This record gives sequence, structure tokens and C-alpha cells, in this order.
Amino acid sequence: MADDARPTLRRQEATDFPAREKRLTVAEFDRMAEAGLLNEPGKHELWDGRIMMTPPPGAPHIDAESRINELLVLGLAEAGLRAEFRVAPGGGLQIGDSDLRQPDLMIARLPLSRERRPTGEDVVLVVEVAHSSLPDDLGEKRGKYAAAGIPEYWVVDVQHAIVHVFRNPNAGDYPPAEQVKPDASLSPLFAPALMLAVADMV
Repeated sequence: MADDARPTLRRQEATDFPAREKRLTVAEFDRMAEAGLLNEPGKHELWDGRIMMTPPPGAPHIDAESRINELLVLGLAEAGLRAEFRVAPGGGLQIGDSDLRQPDLMIARLPLSRERRPTGEDVVLVVEVAHSSLPDDLGEKRGKYAAAGIPEYWVVDVQHAIVHVFRNPNAGDYPPAEQVKPDASLSPLFAPALMLAVADMV
């Protein structure tokens, strides 16, 4: 057969295949962590299948988070609620198959399963301490926690000394936040008798 009669074969170029984004499931994300692929310092989360990393928190964030954690733990004890609820600092919160968040603080109903992470059905309150993360906390995270059915979400705005209180989600979002200032007290929906001084939080 003459050379010019042979069928022409060509190598398919990479450009023949459109770029496609690979989004992870929580199970795949966990396997990456177990393999040591998520070892950079900071917080790793899965946002709609995308790995998101935030740097280690600064001193103002650490100070506020520690104080709020202590207030909540002591408040639950004083209200006699330690057998019903637990404060989970930095715990993983799974929202569907492709979202794994690590709120600064959350309060979950007991008992908690040892076989899975808490989901929106387990959690009664999420608290995020905001410094440079305020836009995400008031925007993307607000929508995600509302869609998960979490009844109450607090954003502690350290820079402006305000707590943004979101409650009673509906249709995938919360109504506009109540902004609580340092001269007031704040009680969570799940424990109205638990009074927290905002001045001790911001």
C-alpha cells in the first residue's frame, strides 16, 4: 500500500478535551487528609467540593474564641444543660456529601454519634469569630448554615464589637441579622435562661 493511501492517525492533543473541574466528596477529602496531603498550617474545609484553606488565626481571634468557649461551657453547666448539649470547638460539621465546615464553635445536641460527624440536624448554634473573615461569615457561610437548617448562627465581629445574630432560617437563608452591642446580653434560642454578656464576647 502506498504511503499516501494509509489512513492518517494523529495524536489527540490535550486541547481536544475541555477543561473539567473535579469536585471532591467529603469521603475523598478525608482520604486525602489520611494520606497526609492536607498538612499545610491552617484550617482546611470543603466548600461545595472545593478545598478551602484559611491561615492560622491571629491573637484577637484566638482570644475571643477562647473567651466565648469558656462562657458557653460554664453557661451550660450553670443552666444544668451539660447532659443535653455539648460545646464543640473547631469540630467538623458535615453539610451534605460535598461540604465539610469547621465552625469556630458549635453547640450540638447529645448524644452525638461516634460513627459520623455532626450535621445540621445535630447542631443548635454555630458561632464564627470574624476578624478578616467577616464578608465570608456574613455571606457564604450564612447561606450554607441556613440551608443546613441550623436554627441559630452568631457572627462575633471583633473589629466592630458587635454580634450579628441570625435566627430561624427559611427558604435557605436567615432573616436580616439583629446586631447586638456590648452593652446588651444575649440568650440562645435553645436555652433562653442562659444569659451571656456581649461585652465578654467581643
